[in-house]
Amino acid sequence: MEQQQILQQGHGFAVYPAVKIFDEKTDGEKIKWTHLKNLLFGDFIRVLKDKDTFIEKIVKDETYIKVRSRSCTGYILKSKIRPDRILEVNFIDVGQGDGCHVVTPDDQHYIIDAGGSDNMLRFLKWRFNTKRSQSAPPVFDAIISHPDSDHYLGFGQLFKKQTDSTQQFSFKNIYHSGLVQREGADELGATIRVGNTNYITELVITDQQMKAHLNNMGEGSLHERTLKKALDQHKNVNFSAAVRGNINQPQYLLSTPELKMEILGPLTEDIQNQRTLRYFKAKTGNTDNVGRTKNGHSVVIKLVMGHVRVLLGGDLNPPAEDFLLQSYSGIDIATLRKQIQNATSASQKKILQDQMNAAIDSVKKHFQVDFAKCCHHGSSDFTSEFLQAVNPLATVISSGDDEPHCHPRPDTLGTIGKYSRGERSYIFSTELMRSSKEFIKIKDLDPKKEKERIVTVYGMINLRTDGQKVIIAQKLERPRGTQTWDIHQFEWNDQLNTIERVETGSDS
Repeated sequence: MEQQQILQQGHGFAVYPAVKIFDEKTDGEKIKWTHLKNLLFGDFIRVLKDKDTFIEKIVKDETYIKVRSRSCTGYILKSKIRPDRILEVNFIDVGQGDGCHVVTPDDQHYIIDAGGSDNMLRFLKWRFNTKRSQSAPPVFDAIISHPDSDHYLGFGQLFKKQTDSTQQFSFKNIYHSGLVQREGADELGATIRVGNTNYITELVITDQQMKAHLNNMGEGSLHERTLKKALDQHKNVNFSAAVRGNINQPQYLLSTPELKMEILGPLTEDIQNQRTLRYFKAKTGNTDNVGRTKNGHSVVIKLVMGHVRVLLGGDLNPPAEDFLLQSYSGIDIATLRKQIQNATSASQKKILQDQMNAAIDSVKKHFQVDFAKCCHHGSSDFTSEFLQAVNPLATVISSGDDEPHCHPRPDTLGTIGKYSRGERSYIFSTELMRSSKEFIKIKDLDPKKEKERIVTVYGMINLRTDGQKVIIAQKLERPRGTQTWDIHQFEWNDQLNTIERVETGSDS
């Protein structure tokens, strides 16, 4: 039945965990069955047919079919192709910043942040082979987690109008945090003060509000000009704030039988009959801080497919994490933390710590996931309580070279490991997986070029799942035999009611 569906579609997808492409190669007078390429779970495979049948080849009593995938034509085992698409979450190496490409089982494409340079553009051009393709890439939805340039500026490259339609990236929806960074004194918009807290009232929630704002902004900030570029080049684009107003009423960007994309933050508050976002304070002192406020109100999304959960949390920071945990638990986490720190006896400290643990456990139904993107590139600006609530099996950190913060921070790596679940914690980093040449031959440099790219392997982290089985794969710096990928496998365990790592015996 599945084989017939694949024939009718003319394509399928690589099975778990990986697939090898082979072909016959002549070696002198001998013909050898030679390995050509490795495919990852979920890779698109075009079936090459003879009229309405597979082109088959029998090798050592096993049936192979002719296919094309990843720019390679050859043969795969007939049993190694499935008819249905899976979920892809590709963490792109955008340097210092965040960039994520999500492909749903229904073939919807989301770009969740695009870094601050052209790395996302170059990845998408490679992914969709725009130089050779006869058709335009698919239509995308964009999610800009918050107004920090290392998250949104790369979209400027994607929003640009191209002269060749096969090179054009088109957008249907642009989701954002509701905050637009402006020029002038009120960078995030007008506020009202209630007690000791300022609340931003000038949120941009609807499509109509955003378009009116962009069309009347004057010269505008860099953030505004980037959004205006999208409006100017994509007339039918729809803007919408991905915010949540009630923790008891789930809100979704996408809700299908196979996949849900739930919005966990930012959380708006109704103050004086206005929908608002609160200002967060600076690290020291009691002053409002624009940077911590726009970061703290990042769009937080939980992907749920089958038994698998993935959290994407932008640049959350301590005041934001405390606010989210308090909102979802009903417990003032920040005050309770201070009480624990100031406890004068072991018994008092234990009572307070038990209260904290109960509060954290109560929010795990919302925040605990199997796989998480580390907030803020591995910055030290986080709380242990939030990491305990997330409690992942594996964490992906998106960070880059040539930055003054030394991300990912050593204490962050240690704490992620401490509060991850399982005997071993898994931490993946786009920066650590990036590989560059140690030496460049001067004679190989082109004197006509202003700069040469020296990256050998980009540090993209690939997460693929069908809701039961998961791989996380990263490219090896150089092949190991016929292996070109470092693949980690995870599977749902019915007896233990959890996702767990599968030991394959191939690790080194």
